[in-house]
Parts: sequence; C-alpha cells; structure tokens
Amino acid sequence: MTTKQAHETTGTARRGAHHMSGRGLVFQVATEVQSLRRDLEFTSGGRAAKTLVKTAGLRLTLVVIKKGFGLNPEATAGGASIEVVTGRLRIHAGGQPWDVGAGELIALADNLREPITALEETAFLLTVAWPAGAGAWEQEMAGGQL
Repeated sequence: MTTKQAHETTGTARRGAHHMSGRGLVFQVATEVQSLRRDLEFTSGGRAAKTLVKTAGLRLTLVVIKKGFGLNPEATAGGASIEVVTGRLRIHAGGQPWDVGAGELIALADNLREPITALEETAFLLTVAWPAGAGAWEQEMAGGQL
C-alpha cells in the first residue's frame, strides 16, 4: 500500500495519483480531457472533474460536462476565471448570460454563484483565487498534513 503525500490524490483504478501543489506542475490538458471523458461513463451527474492544482491561494480544476447539463457553483471567496478548452458554455455572470467557446476565457468577480450550462459537451479550466482562511489549507497545515 502506498502512502498518500500531502496534497496528492490517492488515485483510482482509472486514474493514477498526482501531486496538486509544488513548483513546476505540468499537465497535458488534452490527455487530461480524454481521461475525464472516459470518466463521464461512470457518473450520473453529467460531469467529471479533476483538481489539477491546490495551493494556499489557488485552485485549478479541469471539468468535462455533457451537453445540456449544468453546474450551480457554490460561492467562492475569491475571484475566478473559466477558460473553455473544447465546446461551448453559457455562463451567467452579473445577471447576464455569456456564451463562451473554445479558446475563450471569462474573468468573473468574487463569489461565483450563478449557473453554468453546457451548450455542447465541453471541457473547461476553472481557476479560483483562494484567499487565506477560505478553505481547509490552514487546517491541513495545523494537522501536519503539509
């Protein structure tokens, strides 16, 4: 049995463990998207996601979502951006709908709360600024998990 390192996923039969913090993390986004597309077969929620980076001040998550499915994000304390890798999303921000396609990025203000809907199968990178005290990072440090 392997021991899980701090900020490392445990991995599954379909997806190996990976580090989520540290310097020089490099990801092949196309490969990660293909892996998540395979994971869509095993989910009932119409989406699959993988946290690529988790640091004291940043979260970066890759999401693949099926056409017609949506996300109702929880509020975040920091700002966020969504970069569409493939496909097309409808993102409601500030009470206005925005259609964002492959190669486009939308920057969002604090407290991402409004719905996101896939207009077709879509892969996107969600980056969230994570201010001090907004999550479990300090608790993990205090518990000796870092």
